[in-house]
Amino acid sequence: MKRLSPAAFALAALVGAPCFAGDASGFDPAAIDQCLAEASTPGARADCAGTGIQACLDYAQEKYTGDDPDFPQANCLDASHQAWEAKLTSVYETALKAQAGPEAQEALRRTERSWIDFRDALCRHAGAAAGEGKAELARARCIRDETARQAALLLSLEGGT
Repeated sequence: MKRLSPAAFALAALVGAPCFAGDASGFDPAAIDQCLAEASTPGARADCAGTGIQACLDYAQEKYTGDDPDFPQANCLDASHQAWEAKLTSVYETALKAQAGPEAQEALRRTERSWIDFRDALCRHAGAAAGEGKAELARARCIRDETARQAALLLSLEGGT
């Protein structure tokens, strides 16, 4: 597993760089599709944001030998966020193509841009509220959770996974 120093990880997180994109983090993106499929069955309700995180944590805690106790969780939150970001991008592109005409497409684009601004402001607040030492983890968890919820919302509006 690629290891970054805590300082390098924090810097990458602050600038929004995908710290571990493509690594062997132990996070399985297929868990997202499985959870969303199960959540779409009649009568089912699920919050899939944390799907797959425990398997990743188990793997990361076994493999990581450094001295930063938050590193496995930060690694897994990043891997989970990257998977949700890819899912949201795919769902958004499908939704955009399904819009009837350029005005509807532009309305969806404006809505997504507004949602991104909202998510970022909400997650900055979540980080600040968590306090020193836990701010980055709180912010990362918030971004992952809100991205997952937006993907699920777009899926539900389109009526499918």
